[in-house]
Amino acid sequence: MIAFDTDVFTEILMGTAAFVERASSIPVDQQATPIIVTEEIIRGRLNVIRQAETGKYKISIDHAYNLFHKTFRDFQRIQILSYTPQAELLYKKWRQLSIRTSTHDLRIAAICIAHKARLISRNRRDFENIPGLSVEFWG
Repeated sequence: MIAFDTDVFTEILMGTAAFVERASSIPVDQQATPIIVTEEIIRGRLNVIRQAETGKYKISIDHAYNLFHKTFRDFQRIQILSYTPQAELLYKKWRQLSIRTSTHDLRIAAICIAHKARLISRNRRDFENIPGLSVEFWG
């Protein structure tokens, strides 16, 4: 199982050729994303809608809602890895060990380990020192 981090999955969703090409070499039934990634992307889309509503964003409200709708369709096509009790135990253990990584990134790593998934990320600094995490960095 291959799990995409938020940065990589966003590039795939945006159609960035290098990321789409690399992802296409992974069988579709082996592609996944942790639920935390889903949360981060949905939060971003909701923020774009709120900013478009107030005129603080450079896209129209209809375009913001179309992006939101497209994002839902995209998430329907990929397996979403749940946050399990095992992931929560790992997260708490790492917090006790004072591993210096954001809450979301620790939870993403814990989900990947709990589901035996290799994480694909561009975020080397936050993921390279997490014990037991199988991670591959795409540039």
